[in-house]
Amino acid sequence: MTEIVEDDIKDSERREVLGPGYFAARRIAERLMAGVEAEPLRKVADKVSDDIRTAVYEYVEDHMRSDLESNLQGHIAGMVDDTVKALLTGESWAMNRYPLSTRYDAVDVRAACAKHGGEPLLMARIADLEKRVSELAESLKWERECRRY
Repeated sequence: MTEIVEDDIKDSERREVLGPGYFAARRIAERLMAGVEAEPLRKVADKVSDDIRTAVYEYVEDHMRSDLESNLQGHIAGMVDDTVKALLTGESWAMNRYPLSTRYDAVDVRAACAKHGGEPLLMARIADLEKRVSELAESLKWERECRRY
């Protein structure tokens, strides 16, 4: 066990907050570290810092790639949805680009719509329109009845 010596007490008089124990501990640490060379520790520190740098870089890179991939996927899905909405609402750019185009694939687009839609598509559209006519008729009937009173 290391003892507090007279020099530790003298040093602590100038800095009362630290006390003689601090100076005794510093003396012991200095004696212990006197035999330790800085170079091996520097090599260890450099290796550890390289490993940390690599790990942080890989972590950030993985997250950036994941974020980029997610954003790109969302953007592409949004473009597809916007194109489908444009076709469903008859926007001229979409109609001219796909079913009404003079490009080489427009005939194929029209043929595919007719082939895959055909009569079932027409019957479904007729059913949609009949339902809408029924809803409008009911609404008109209700309006007329409310006005009577």
